[in-house]
Amino acid sequence: MAEGEHRPQKSEPASELGANDETAASDATGQSSSGQETTERSARDSTSRRKFLRGAGLVAAGAAAGGVVGGVVGGVVGAVAGRDSVHPKIEKELGLLPEPSKPGFEHLVVVMFENRSFDNILGFLYADQKPPRGQKFHGLDVARDTNHDPLTGQDIAAHVYNGTTDFVMSQPDPDPGEEYPFVNHQLFGTLDPAENANRMIWEMEAPYNAPPVDAEADMSGFLADYIDHLRTERKGSAPAFDVYRHIMGAFDPTMLPVFSTLAREFAVYDNWHCAVPSQTFCNRSFFHASTSHGFVTNGLPSYKKWIDKSAYAPTIFNRLQAGGRSWAIYFDDRQFISMTGFIHTPALQKYWKTDHFRTMTRFYDDVKNGRLPDYSFIEPRLVYDHNDMHPPVGPMTRTDVDGKVISGGAISDVRAGDALLHQIYTAVRTSASLKGSNAMNTMLFVTFDEHGGLYDHVPPPAATPPSKNMGETEMGFGFDRLGVRVPALAISAWTAKGQIINETMHHSSVIATLTKKYGLPHLTDRDKNAPTIDNAVSLTRARQPATWPQTHPQWLPPNPEASAPEQDGDRPLSPPGVGLLGLLIAHYGGDETKVPRTYREAYDLIAERGQGLFGVGHEKRITPLTPGDTPAPTSSPPPTPSGE
Repeated sequence: MAEGEHRPQKSEPASELGANDETAASDATGQSSSGQETTERSARDSTSRRKFLRGAGLVAAGAAAGGVVGGVVGGVVGAVAGRDSVHPKIEKELGLLPEPSKPGFEHLVVVMFENRSFDNILGFLYADQKPPRGQKFHGLDVARDTNHDPLTGQDIAAHVYNGTTDFVMSQPDPDPGEEYPFVNHQLFGTLDPAENANRMIWEMEAPYNAPPVDAEADMSGFLADYIDHLRTERKGSAPAFDVYRHIMGAFDPTMLPVFSTLAREFAVYDNWHCAVPSQTFCNRSFFHASTSHGFVTNGLPSYKKWIDKSAYAPTIFNRLQAGGRSWAIYFDDRQFISMTGFIHTPALQKYWKTDHFRTMTRFYDDVKNGRLPDYSFIEPRLVYDHNDMHPPVGPMTRTDVDGKVISGGAISDVRAGDALLHQIYTAVRTSASLKGSNAMNTMLFVTFDEHGGLYDHVPPPAATPPSKNMGETEMGFGFDRLGVRVPALAISAWTAKGQIINETMHHSSVIATLTKKYGLPHLTDRDKNAPTIDNAVSLTRARQPATWPQTHPQWLPPNPEASAPEQDGDRPLSPPGVGLLGLLIAHYGGDETKVPRTYREAYDLIAERGQGLFGVGHEKRITPLTPGDTPAPTSSPPPTPSGE
C-alpha cells in the first residue's frame, strides 16, 4: 500500500511520551496554590494531549516510524486527516496541518530551469537500485545508449561525468547547439544540405537539416552535432576527445542531491517532453500560450518579432485573469526584468507594472504567510550569476597569470540550480499558515524549458499542432512533433513517495491542468486534449510535511558575478541572458546589433533601462558603472495593448 494510504493504527496503551505526560501532570498538582489556575490548565492540556496521541495509536506508529518522535508524527497524521483542527495547539506544537477535504491542490507553483535533458539530470536516478513497487523507469543504459564518433570511429556510451567537482558541475562546456537545425541533426543524424555541418545558425540553409517525411528519430547525432558545433566555433579546428565526449555525459544522483531526493521521494515524469525541438523562447512561450507564433528561434531575424502586436496570443495568465483567479510571475531581485513578461509582451504588458510581477524576496514572504496565488511561475536568475542550470558558453578572454592560461568563460554551475530548488522546496515544505496557502494544499512542479542539445535516448513523439492552419512558419517546421525529454517533478502532500509517471506529457499539460481545474477555455489545439498533471495526485490520505524529506544541497562556491562587475566584467553571457537583454533593447526600439554580450554590458543596460519596468514599489537599487554607455532607444516603448 502506497504511503499516505495507510489506515490509522488501533489505539494502544500509553506510549513513552504519554507516560511522561502523565508524570508531568502529576508533578504539576504539587505546585503552590498561587499557581492553581496554571496547574489546572496544564493538567487539562496534558490530558488532552495524552488522549489525542493515544487516539492516534502512537505505540504502533512509533515502532514503524522509528521511535517516539516518529510515532508522534506518524500517528498524529492519521488523527488530523480529513477535518479541521480539533486540537490546534497540540497540532501546532507537532508541526501538523489540517488535511484538506479532498485530494488535489489549491495552489500550483512552477519553477522552470534551463537547457538540460532528462537523461542529463535524472538518467542514472535508479542505476544502482530497482525502482520502487515494480515500476518502470526509462533511464540510461550504458550498454545500449551510444552515439558514433566520426573522428575516432568508435561508439561513445552515455556515462557519468568524471573529473574534479568544479569541472563536472559546469559540464558540458561549452554550450552545444540548441536551435532547430542543430536539434534536427541531433535527433535524426541529418545534415541537409551537407554544408550546414560547419555553419553558424544564421548561415543555415533550407531545409535546415529537417528529416525526410515519416523518418523516425534514432537519437544518433548528438555527438556528431557537438563536434561540428565546436569545430565551427574554433574556426575549423578539430575539438579534443575529452571535450566533445562530455555531450554524452550525465550527473549521478549524488552530484545533484536535491533533484535526486525529490525525484525519489515524490513523483518523477520520465516521459515529459518540451514543446518544440528548439530553444528557450519557443518552449517558454508554449508553456504558457500553447503556441510560439510559428517561431523556432529566439532572435532570428530579430527579437522584435516577440513584442510585435502580430504575435499576440492569449496566455494562461489571461485566462486566469478573466476567470477571476489569481496569478503571479516571480523573477530574481537582481535581474529586475521578467523573461516571461517580455516573451508575451502583447498579452501581458498591461500587467507589467502591477502586483502580478513580483521578486523572489516577495515569493518567500508569500509562501511563509499563506499568500500564494492560485498559480505562481518562478524564473531563475538568467542573466548573470545565473542559477538557471544553463551550460556555460565558451571562453571569451584568456589571461596569462604566471605562465598559465586562465579561461574567462561564463560562470555556470548546476549546484546553483540545485541550491535554488532546495530553497524553494524548503519554503513550501515549511509553509504552515492555517489560512490561505500551505504545504498541504500547494503543489510544487519543477521542469526545464528544453534539452539544450544534451543527449537523451528517448525519441520525441508526434504532437498536435496549435492550429490546423499554421500558415507560414519559421524554417518550415510543422509543429507536429514534440521536443526532447526534460526533467519534470511533482511535489505535494498528495503525491506518493517514489512515484514514476510513464505517461507521455508535454509543456501544454500545465495549461490543460489549470483550464480543467477552473473551467476555463483552452488556448490552442495543442492544450485542448493534453494530459494533466492530476496524475501526480495519487494518494487518498495526505502526507504531512513533517514527514517530508529535508534536502541538503552541495556546497556552492562563491560566484564572482554576485557583485557589481568592477573587475572581470567581460565574462560572456549565456544565450538566455543575451536573449532577455535583446528583448529589453527591442522593447525600446534600440539597435539589436548592440545587444550586450558580457556581464558588464548586461549590468549597465539593466541599470539604465531595466529597473522599474516590472512590479510595483521597486526603487532603483543599482547604478551603471559606465553611465550613458548603453544602447539608446530609437523610439518610445510601444503602447500597452488593451485587448485581452
